[in-house]
Amino acid sequence: MLTNAAQIIARIRAERELSMSSLAVLAGVPTSTISRIESGQVEPTLGMIRRIALGAGYHLHLQYLDLFSGKLEDDVVPVAAEPAGEGEDDDDPSR
Repeated sequence: MLTNAAQIIARIRAERELSMSSLAVLAGVPTSTISRIESGQVEPTLGMIRRIALGAGYHLHLQYLDLFSGKLEDDVVPVAAEPAGEGEDDDDPSR
């Protein structure tokens, strides 16, 4: 089933009974970002959709078609993934 970003964000808001501004606060984005996505003025990155979904308490589950094998694949995006560069061990004692 193909679903666009505007439909995903609108559904998240409806299911959680959130206003645009409430969802924006939870996701840490401007209210105008939510509005522009829902109105179709902007197509957000997957990272932005993830941020909004996580802010509302959803896990993001991706399904994609592997064009080489023709198989439908699943991928679950971890909720508590550390951003790149954080949590890595290094030998610098000043940190």
